Amino acid sequence: MPKLLWVKGPHTTDPERAVQIQWSMGNTCNFSCEYCPSILHDGSKSWLPTERYIEVVDKISKHYQEKNRYMHWELLGGEVTTIPDFEEVIKRIHHYNSSVTIYTNGSRTTRWWEEARDYLTGVVLTYHPLTMDVQHLYDVVSTLKDKLILDINIAGIGGRVEELNDIANNLRNMFTDGKMQSIYDVNITIKTMYKKYLGPEANHQQQEAYYDYTPEEIKIMQKPGVLPNPNRQPSDPNDRMDHPRFWSTEFMYDDAPPKYVQSHQIINEGLNKFKGMKCELGFDSLNIDMNGEVISSWCGAKNFGNITQLENWEIPKTETRCPYEFCNNLNDISITKTL
Repeated sequence: MPKLLWVKGPHTTDPERAVQIQWSMGNTCNFSCEYCPSILHDGSKSWLPTERYIEVVDKISKHYQEKNRYMHWELLGGEVTTIPDFEEVIKRIHHYNSSVTIYTNGSRTTRWWEEARDYLTGVVLTYHPLTMDVQHLYDVVSTLKDKLILDINIAGIGGRVEELNDIANNLRNMFTDGKMQSIYDVNITIKTMYKKYLGPEANHQQQEAYYDYTPEEIKIMQKPGVLPNPNRQPSDPNDRMDHPRFWSTEFMYDDAPPKYVQSHQIINEGLNKFKGMKCELGFDSLNIDMNGEVISSWCGAKNFGNITQLENWEIPKTETRCPYEFCNNLNDISITKTL
């Protein structure tokens, strides 16, 4: 059996790659989906004052600016667009010439999105069929298309996957004459819903789908999530964005061809097992959980302290041996791993 030599996520070969800062800002949400654990939407970790969010942005931004590192922020919740004066937070990040992507259910009005999009680089939008009106989804996507990088996930409700496939195809058709059609700019998928085992250990030892999907539904959800561009010219071998390593995670083996896998398919294909490999936690990523703990990755293998006490924290100088059976966070999976 071929031995896995290394794993490298998108853009990790770029010497000027950004530090990926992913921040779970709280757990207040205007939705309460059946497949989402209450700790992720019950409001028990309330939003902080706007001033505190801006202080954290200032402190971390100045830290990485001193190291001449560009920053890409990913903001998630709960539903971060419901944070009072959230626009001021994304404007502050924009002030430091950093890029920012937000994770959202897209429920804000199209007018709100028209104003917010000027301060955003990308949006990861999840459509929840049990809660959200599909026409509003189409309206929001229409407002954001050609302006931002879009990752559109449709929650794969068991028993409705074929119906949801029609929605996915409708969305793909919205981009056929658009300005942004590349693999990197647009991603549309029906997402396999996995049970979320929260806690220090269980999340790394189990992996189970929330619904009992039929073989036909699984086949639909394993479709490539990118939009084919009918107007694209033949591939230019000198165009590095055309190489799959730019938009997929690279799995390199000792005695087999490399595999290039889109992020939403890695867990589905059982490729998220890295126990014993060296993981570059904290070198190119930083995470802040909903308790304000600053950690190297969502597995929590390294902790730098709390957002109230960041004066003396440092990026680690050595890799960490992965202690877990499964890596179940797509952001963590993309961190470079070697033997």
